[in-house]
Amino acid sequence: METLLRTGGILLGAYLLGSIPFAYIVTRLAAGRDIRNLGDGNAGARNTYLSVGPAAGAIVGIADVTKGMLAVELARMTSGSEETAMVAGMAAVMGHDFPPYLMFRGGQGMATMIGAFLLLFPLPTAAAVGLSLLFLVLTRNWDAAWTAGFLALIVMILVHGFGWDRVLFAVLLIPTIGLSKLLQIIKARRRGG
Repeated sequence: METLLRTGGILLGAYLLGSIPFAYIVTRLAAGRDIRNLGDGNAGARNTYLSVGPAAGAIVGIADVTKGMLAVELARMTSGSEETAMVAGMAAVMGHDFPPYLMFRGGQGMATMIGAFLLLFPLPTAAAVGLSLLFLVLTRNWDAAWTAGFLALIVMILVHGFGWDRVLFAVLLIPTIGLSKLLQIIKARRRGG
């Protein structure tokens, strides 16, 4: 029972850490606006970069990556379990996507997910991010670039000798970006129509 309560506390803490809305905070400080009313309405680094500016976007991106890393590292330190650390990474991404502080209207979780993956799968994640950035430079298409990176990540997790449970974890976490994006599209259409 004590272990269950401790694990629950770790996951709740990871969710609340992931929920810190850096895009909202930075945009309020830098532009006096609500990031959810700018650009595509996404409370994340990319929309901040495009709607507020490169410096603000970079700050948000670094902060969002850091909260994913912190969630995983704190879970490792307090639980001693790699499985709990993985689920804490997932909880942080869910917090970013659905933050209670913003009425559950957050971002897509990409930067927070990258932060969690950097600690769980360091070399595969670094290589996948590098590939994504290369695709972004070549195609100027964010979605295509990150899709290529995540597909490469799955392959590289296997190539680097991680088990199928790690692959399954990555495969289960990646669609949260798509879910968050779909919900944002639906909300945008409702506002427009």
